[in-house]
Amino acid sequence: MGRRERISEGETRAASAAIEERLFGTDFYRDAAALFVYYGVGKEAGTEGIILRALGDGKTVCLPRTMAGGGMEAVPLEDAAAYRDAQAGWRQVHGIPEPPQGIPAFEPAELDLVIVPSLAVDKDGYRIGYGGGYYDRWIAAVRKGRRPVILAVQYEAFVVQTPLPREAFDMPVDVIVTEARTLNLL
Repeated sequence: MGRRERISEGETRAASAAIEERLFGTDFYRDAAALFVYYGVGKEAGTEGIILRALGDGKTVCLPRTMAGGGMEAVPLEDAAAYRDAQAGWRQVHGIPEPPQGIPAFEPAELDLVIVPSLAVDKDGYRIGYGGGYYDRWIAAVRKGRRPVILAVQYEAFVVQTPLPREAFDMPVDVIVTEARTLNLL
């Protein structure tokens, strides 16, 4: 059993809450009018608190929706009720609820902050994801226009000093927020 699997549900909740509070104290969050946030599942750093707080703060919050051919788009949530619907009734792709096809996508150029998932992230901002390349392709496309801040929320134990394996298409994040610190790589 790996380190991530050994994290208890209580540890996950406590670390995620600490990460959220640290994130809410950053200018990256405060200055963002529109966010793109991954839907946290399993032992990932949770994002529910981020999503609900951002909606409560009047920010536009988008969740990912996969597209044919390995693409992804940002889909805005109407409100907290729409987020709760996601947990109950949205279809799941790779075990992750996705917004329905009937909701129009948000223009990526209008995003200010993008919060991405990772299994681990290194000191240079390169992350290991889940192998689909969805986020790397999406980030590369978004960075061709107005550049939002790309931020990884991660448990401190999974921020490594040794460079992670990377390929030419891997995209680094700009900021890493853990329960213990914020690393600004901009």
